[in-house]
Amino acid sequence: MKVKIIVDSSSGLTEAQANQLGWGFIPLQCQLDGKNYLIGKEIFIKDFAEMWNKNRKMDAATSASSPAINEQVVSQYLEEYDKILIYSISKHLSSQNSFLITQFQDNEKVFIVDSKKLSFLILKDLLTFEEEIKNGIPFEEAIKIFDENNKKLILIPQFNDALVKGGRLSKAAAVVAKLLKIVPLIAFDNGKLEKEGIGRVFTKSLEKTVSEMWSQNKDNIKNKYLFVAHAENQMIDKLIESFRSIINDEIEIYSIDLPVDISVHTGIGAVCVSIVDIDEKIKDKFLHYCKKW
Repeated sequence: MKVKIIVDSSSGLTEAQANQLGWGFIPLQCQLDGKNYLIGKEIFIKDFAEMWNKNRKMDAATSASSPAINEQVVSQYLEEYDKILIYSISKHLSSQNSFLITQFQDNEKVFIVDSKKLSFLILKDLLTFEEEIKNGIPFEEAIKIFDENNKKLILIPQFNDALVKGGRLSKAAAVVAKLLKIVPLIAFDNGKLEKEGIGRVFTKSLEKTVSEMWSQNKDNIKNKYLFVAHAENQMIDKLIESFRSIINDEIEIYSIDLPVDISVHTGIGAVCVSIVDIDEKIKDKFLHYCKKW
């Protein structure tokens, strides 16, 4: 069976990177001060960081991909492939998934993943799925991988501006948080972003989080890596050094860009950490899109 993979920008991949893997690409959209951009095609994390740092009060929002672009991307593969698999941002974070299901519900060739993931977890899933298909595993069996490995990630915003603007944090609460140096800890767990707790001081909260993750994983470190997804955080070098001390250099550390789709809502500077196991079969391809520290 010939299967074409299509990924959206919430994976953190750009259109060029997705095409390099042989995958199709669908860009979600973001609206910044009244102008619309296609994420991963017209705007990238460095561009957003530059705009955000100039004006943290700018109007910023995200929206699902254009139905016209969805149709255009899918239609070019319909004749050549037996199945077209689209993996979008978690269904709990965006209407993107449900819109795609509705748009292609009458096309038997198109399969929409019941997504509960984002960022590098999507990349990991798809590389694993691709290996399964190449090894002759039936499509119906191979897609079961998408229901597994719902790894918990912890995300900590460096600033509260975006949370206030998006209505996730009141202005009064933001003022108190700034005075007391309190930062929210946000868990991405089983597809949802939910409050994990609060911490005191951004760097200390990250160090404590990594320390807790390490204590849960240090007795079984085979094929495990510490992943740090961040939205152009300017302190990343110092943070990585502190993480290195915590894990005693026993596992490798890699960083990857936090997708623009997420950074719009968390603000530039946000950092997401997780200890993830990567199968040897996909390791080289996966780590190619990450920076080793």
